[in-house]
Amino acid sequence: MSETEKQPDEPIKNSDNIHRDTVFYYSRERRLSRASPAVQAFNEEPYVRSNIFKTLTATRAHKLLLFSIVFIFIVSNLVMRSVGKEQGLKLGGNTLALNIHSVEETLILEMVKDAPKSGELYIGAVDIAVSPVMPKQKEGEAREDLPLFSHRIFFNPVESEKFLFTLPFAGTDFFVILRTESENKSLRLKVRED
Repeated sequence: MSETEKQPDEPIKNSDNIHRDTVFYYSRERRLSRASPAVQAFNEEPYVRSNIFKTLTATRAHKLLLFSIVFIFIVSNLVMRSVGKEQGLKLGGNTLALNIHSVEETLILEMVKDAPKSGELYIGAVDIAVSPVMPKQKEGEAREDLPLFSHRIFFNPVESEKFLFTLPFAGTDFFVILRTESENKSLRLKVRED
């Protein structure tokens, strides 16, 4: 290897053995001087960080779109919470979700019990009674006997349980009554079509 050839990793040394910095032969200014006027104008303007809120509210259409998205989000959250409250019920510290489904013209009452995280819950017998909602009777008409389905189940000390009952009558609107030794709860359920 001759003295004029140098290894790529070796620093450049002058005759006095002083290290020099790397020299760049192609500068930004030179590159921009050859660019189009649009590119030169773009690079001459100072860089401004964009603000996402200003971007979303820059025009009237953007403001309307942002308002619509926020409104839909709030309404959907309220609807989801209200649906959960209609189908959720507290009984002895447990949370119950009740639904009536129609499967091939058979009505099935589904009850899911979830125990609270605190561990304070009711364990024991629960009486269930289901009856269809009857339309109002006109004066002078004889009252029909209401069909009634009743059953007794037992809550166990587990985190979650699911109970299914086949209802022996037809209808679309029902009263459900749940009773423990110390508590009574009732609610009205409509049949959910799947």
